[in-house]
Amino acid sequence: MKTMNLWAKALLLLASGALFATGCSSSDNDDNGTGGGSGSNKFNLTVTLTAPSGYETADLPAMSVTAVNADKELTYTEELAAGENSVTFEVSSGQYRITATGQYSNTISFTGAAQADVFADQSVAIELAEVNESPLVFKAIYSTSSPAYSITDTYFEIVNNSEKVQYLDGIIVASITPLTTATNPWESVFPLYPVYGVAAAFPGSGTEHPLQPGESIVVANDATDWTARQGADLSNADWEVYIPNVSIPSADVDYDAPNLTILFNENTQRQLNPGFMKGAFLLAKLPDGITPEAYAGNADNYMVEPNTTKTQRNLMIPSNYLLDAVEIWDATETEQAQLLMSQDDAGKAFVTGFSGKSIRRKVTKIENGRAYYQDTNNSSNDFLTDQPLTPGQEPTQAD
Repeated sequence: MKTMNLWAKALLLLASGALFATGCSSSDNDDNGTGGGSGSNKFNLTVTLTAPSGYETADLPAMSVTAVNADKELTYTEELAAGENSVTFEVSSGQYRITATGQYSNTISFTGAAQADVFADQSVAIELAEVNESPLVFKAIYSTSSPAYSITDTYFEIVNNSEKVQYLDGIIVASITPLTTATNPWESVFPLYPVYGVAAAFPGSGTEHPLQPGESIVVANDATDWTARQGADLSNADWEVYIPNVSIPSADVDYDAPNLTILFNENTQRQLNPGFMKGAFLLAKLPDGITPEAYAGNADNYMVEPNTTKTQRNLMIPSNYLLDAVEIWDATETEQAQLLMSQDDAGKAFVTGFSGKSIRRKVTKIENGRAYYQDTNNSSNDFLTDQPLTPGQEPTQAD
């Protein structure tokens, strides 16, 4: 009996030692950085920036570099001084999206992005793109619809963020429908973007619809009062996306606001909206001499999805035609397909479907009652999310 007791005690001591060792190992691997403990090892992630074509490293402005691990909710940010092009993060293991953004001048920014799987010390190179800030940008986007599932209560606002009069005539507004996969089959045809739903354009011959510096317009899918259904009052919208000959989920109603010209709707959508949870909005201007109607009427400007048996045509819009592009992601999903190249949007704005909330571009300053809006071609930085519906209202203070 005594022998059995000694063996039992020995086994208990061994078990206690194993538990103690395990506890020490777990503690040593805790991540005490941003995002809290993750139980991952730490590695060096070195990011090197390459100046855009025509520029040297010495030309680089102060750059903000951010590495995000969405799965572990970890974010690391470093600021580089002007002329610097390399930074090293100490990060937990995992998959990271790295973005870099800097303001070269009042109208030009440098931006870029890359992906990295970090399970050992890793080096990543980011080729920066020169981005000329557009005079016309999306000021606010309400794509989520209301908790009442109104569907067509959505709207967007466009602002003249420049110092000169801009003309809306011929400007195209379109969207990219979100994908159900984590990879984008259209990457093989970049820099072309596919419009699957509605594409519309402002009518006019060139100078019929001026927009003064600092002025904005509201474009509603249905220009009526939605407040009784937890939406916004859009009865005073400046423009409307009226889509005739569509009956799903119901026939469109032509309200009092002037209508955009529908260029493309082969998928018989009822509204100009990529989706209530995610997608991308495009604002484009065609080269001089090409009308939106002529562009949409040219069969060479259409494609079907690559490497599939699908037959649905998509109107293709080149990246260099874009004035603005905003990528929107579902806040409840961590793995989603990137729809835009980093030169067009190096980030994304997160929304929750049917929340009755909008995204609104940040205000950098107020001068003489006019709001100036941030535009670094990075929606992660440029937009405030989960915002109340304020169509047509002007901010009174900077963000």
